[in-house]
Amino acid sequence: MQLILPLIAAIAFAAGSLVFKRAFAEGASLSHAVVVNNVILGVLFLPLMAWDPHPIPWDRLHLPFLTAATFIVGHLFNVAALRVGDVSVATPLLGVKVVFVALIARFAFGWPLSGGQLTAAALTSAGVLITGLTDLKPGRRTGWTTLLALGCAGAFAVTDVLIQIWAAEFGVLNFLSLLFGALALESILVLPLLGFIAHPETRPLPIFQQATRSLRAPPRAWRWIGLATALSAIQALIITGTIATWRDAAGVNVVYGTRGLWSLALVWWAGSWFGNAERQNSGPRVLLARATGGALILAAVVLALRTAPMRPMPGG
Repeated sequence: MQLILPLIAAIAFAAGSLVFKRAFAEGASLSHAVVVNNVILGVLFLPLMAWDPHPIPWDRLHLPFLTAATFIVGHLFNVAALRVGDVSVATPLLGVKVVFVALIARFAFGWPLSGGQLTAAALTSAGVLITGLTDLKPGRRTGWTTLLALGCAGAFAVTDVLIQIWAAEFGVLNFLSLLFGALALESILVLPLLGFIAHPETRPLPIFQQATRSLRAPPRAWRWIGLATALSAIQALIITGTIATWRDAAGVNVVYGTRGLWSLALVWWAGSWFGNAERQNSGPRVLLARATGGALILAAVVLALRTAPMRPMPGG
C-alpha cells in the first residue's frame, strides 16, 4: 500500500500538469497555481488535527513552518517550469528528486538505504534524464525549463525528508495540518510579490491592490484552475501522508517518479483534449528516447516494490 498510493499520486500529478498548462493558456498566473492551490490545501488539511491523539509540541512550531517554506519554493519552481516549457520536459525531470531524497536522507540525516533502493533511484534518474533532456534544442526555452524543474526537485526533496524526520515529534495528522496551514499563510504573504512578477511593467500598487490584481483571471480559466487545484490536492495528500506514515521518502519517491512516464502517456493519448500540441511537435527520435526512459522508470518501480523497507512511525 505504501507504494501503490504514490503511484496514484503520480498519475494525478501528471494530469494536473496538463491541466495547469491549459489554465496558463487561458490566462491563469502563478498566483492561481500557487496561492489558490495552497490555501485550499490548508483548508483541507487543518481539520485533520482533531483526529490526532498526540500532544502538539508548540515550542517546535517553527518546524512545520520551515517545511512549508521549502514546499512553496518547490511549488513556485514547478509552476514556473510548466509555464515556460513543455509538460513532457518539465514533469519527467522532476524524477531527479529521487536521487536528491536519497542523498539528503543518507548523508544529512543518516537514514539507511538498501542497495535495491539506491539502484532503483539510479535507474529512475537515468530514465527521467533520458526522457526530459531529449527536448533540448537551440533557440528554445528548454534550458530554463530544465533548471526550474531541477530546482523544484531539490526543494521538494528537502520537504519530503523534513516531513520524514519531524512528523514523529508532532504525530502525522498534527504535523500535516500545521504544515499545510503554514503553507496557506505563507502563500498569502507572497501574493503581492507574485502580483508584481505577473505585472512588472506597471507601477507598484498598495499591497492589498497588488494582491487582488494578481488573482484576476478570465472566467474561462477558472474551471481549469479548479480542476488543477483538485488534482494537486489529491496528490499532495497522498504523498505527504504516505511519507509521514511509513517514513520511506526514498522508496515512495521512486514510484512517484513515474509521473514523468504518465505525463508522456497523457500527452500522447489525451493531449489534444487539453489543447496540448506536444505530440505533434515530437519526432521519432524523441519518442524512441522517451520510451527508453519510460522503460527504465518502470524497471525502477518494480525494483522499489520488491526492496522497500517497512518503517512505521512510532505510535503511528
